[in-house]
This record gives sequence, structure tokens and C-alpha cells, in this order.
Amino acid sequence: MSQLTVFLQRTITALLWLGGAVAFFRWLLAPLLPFLLALALSAMVEPLVQRLRRWMRVRRAFAAGLVTTLLLLVLGGGAALALARLTMELRQWSDRLPRLIAGFPDMWNGLLDQIEVWYASSPTLLRSALDLLAEQLMEEGPSLAGAAGTWLMGEVSSLLAALPDVGLFLVTTVLAVYFTSLSYPAILAFLKRQLPQTWQVKCRSAARCFRSTILKWLRAELLLILATFVVLLLGFLWMRLDFALLAAVFIALVDALPVLGTGTVLFPWAAGCFLTGNTQRGLSLLTLYAVGLIVHTLLEPRLLAGQADLPPITALLAMYLGFHFMGVGGMILLPIVLLLLKQFQDAGVIHLWK
Repeated sequence: MSQLTVFLQRTITALLWLGGAVAFFRWLLAPLLPFLLALALSAMVEPLVQRLRRWMRVRRAFAAGLVTTLLLLVLGGGAALALARLTMELRQWSDRLPRLIAGFPDMWNGLLDQIEVWYASSPTLLRSALDLLAEQLMEEGPSLAGAAGTWLMGEVSSLLAALPDVGLFLVTTVLAVYFTSLSYPAILAFLKRQLPQTWQVKCRSAARCFRSTILKWLRAELLLILATFVVLLLGFLWMRLDFALLAAVFIALVDALPVLGTGTVLFPWAAGCFLTGNTQRGLSLLTLYAVGLIVHTLLEPRLLAGQADLPPITALLAMYLGFHFMGVGGMILLPIVLLLLKQFQDAGVIHLWK
């Protein structure tokens, strides 16, 4: 075969894989997610089920039911406590939002006064540009704040309207976890029988690669996110910040996105505090960023040692394409898919590029 033919074959194969991944995450992931989560959780608890069966000499149904119940109680209890706290903070925040929007013009004028003090010693050319910018912001600032508040309230209303669907999702997931854990070996044997012999070999290699690399990488990332969240939450509580849990969750999720970090939120927040005269809070936010950076720097080499990561430009491209095709969730899912393909390529399971 000529080099052009090989190139075309590899390109078409890569596009088919990418198109299949996009189609799966856009149209199939949502309806299949409860059952995929059930399969993943069943795989996680299977070693415990086997140990419990050998230790207590009981049937699989009893061991799987007991281990699954304990797992769901731990996960559900933690989620319920966090959800209760988030609900309380969201309710308090929504009660304060109209007052904050009403006081925005006064805050905006105070900010402009601080800017005037700063630019008093600026060159004449810079002053004229700042005057033009300040005039435009004074005209559009309150309307933008009102639009932002309206958008946020609409998002909260949409979230509340989606609660019945969330409840159905949770009930389906819980039932699927029980049923999957009870019949986990039979389900794996059924899935194995549906594949040709050559595919079974590749799937075993892919499963080993997945367990040895992707699961370790996901676990490391989750631990880093948890560490970032704990540092942020403790810092916000020390600062006596309102809605500390809500702010810590939001910034930790931003930090979880590839390329982005806590500075994406903390730096503009600190700059706004300095401009409005709240120097102490601005310094506290910068200190919190430094502490979080130190913790992240110390933990990342140990948690991600030996784990291949995506180049920054590839991660940025995956984030953009994921957001374009699948929304915010795609910004997280598509980089993971590309990382998985890279690991399979390195392990020889697939051959998409040289």
C-alpha cells in the first residue's frame, strides 16, 4: 500500500472513532448513564463481595446486597449532607440577590471613584482611553448586572424544575446497582460472548490498560479536586465568607477543567476586592491561591507519577470541541476520551496515528 492509502485509512479510522465518541456522549450517554454507573460501581465492589463470600460463606445475593447497601449509604449520606448545605446556601444567596442587584449602581460608582484615584497620575493619552471606557461601562454596567442576575435566577429555576428527572435518575441508578451487582459475573460473561475472539483479546488488553492507567488517573484527579476543595472550603470558612461551600464547589469544578485553574476565579475576584477597597479580602484570596498552588504542586507528582497526560494544546482543543458539540459536560468528557485513546494507542490496542 502506498503512503497516501495508509494515511487515508488512518485518517478515516480516527474520524470514525471521534465521530462515534461524539455521538455516544451526545445522544447515548444520558439514557445509559444509570446503567454505566451501576456497572462501574459493581466492578468497584466486586472484590469486596468475593472476600465477604469467602469470609462469611454466604450466597452471592446476600454478600452483594450487603456491600452495595453499605456503599450506597456512605455515598448517599455524604451527598445528602452536601446537598442540604448547598440548598441552604443557594436559598440564602437567592434571597440576597435582589438586594445585591439594587445596590450595584452604588458599588459601581464606588469602584469608579477608586479607579479615578488610581489613574490621576496616569499619562494624558491613557486618561482619555480610560474616560471613554468608564463612560461606556457606566452606561452598560447596571443593565449587564441585571441581565446576569436574571440569567442566574433562570438557571436556578431550571435546576429546580429538573428535580423530578434527577429523582428518577437516582432511583434507576440505585436499582441498577443492586441488579448489576447480583449478576455481575453473568453480565460480564454475556458481554464477552457477544464479541469475536479477536475482539476479546483486544478488549482484555484495553481493560488492563484502562485499569492500570485511566482509573489511576481518574482517582488521582479526583483526589486533587478533593484536596483543592478542602483547601478552598477551609480558607473561605476562615475568611468567614458567605456561601463558602457553594464558592468552594464552583472553584474546585473550574480547577478540574483542563488548562484552567483556581486562579481563573480567584485572581479576578481578588482584583475586584482591591479595586473596591477591600484590601484584606483581596490579600486573603491571593494567599489562599498560593496555599492551594503549593498543595497542588506537592500532591500532583505523587498522585500522577507515571501517568501520561495530554499536551496543553490538545487539551485546549478537546475542551473547545467538547463544549461546541456537547456543552459544558463535553469540556470534561472529551479530554478524558482523548486521553483514553492515547493510552490505548500507547498500549498497542489501537493504531490511529504514528
